[in-house]
Amino acid sequence: MALPLLTFLKSPQPVRNAVGYLLGGWLSSYAFVAHIEWLFPGRFTQANILRLLVVGIGICYCVLRFKAWARKMCIFFNLGVIGVNVMFLIARVSALGLTSPGLTVHALISCILFGYSTFYLIHPETASFFKELEAKAKADSDASASS
Repeated sequence: MALPLLTFLKSPQPVRNAVGYLLGGWLSSYAFVAHIEWLFPGRFTQANILRLLVVGIGICYCVLRFKAWARKMCIFFNLGVIGVNVMFLIARVSALGLTSPGLTVHALISCILFGYSTFYLIHPETASFFKELEAKAKADSDASASS
């Protein structure tokens, strides 16, 4: 695990921003689920909470391995999370009103964090960094296979 950490520390600023916002977004999502569960007990089963935890940890792990496919997968999942939170915000503000402003703020914070993460993951410098690392890993594996 030292190699990905070293790679992360030497990565360009947009890459570090993307990972930081991604981690913040998933932490915000877990806090959001805990907040919903606190206000409305029994809304989530333990299995659903565990699935959310596994997906979040899995995506963060894959992105921190600096694989190009993981970056694309993360962008796809980020857009899904943003969509779910936007639908929640629309439902809270339009139909239900702001009966619990804390939940609305939580959903808004999640949207912002995942939005920034997606922005930095799409950034050209981030894309080229992931492609360079993938090309280097492929060249290293080809060199070791031919030896």
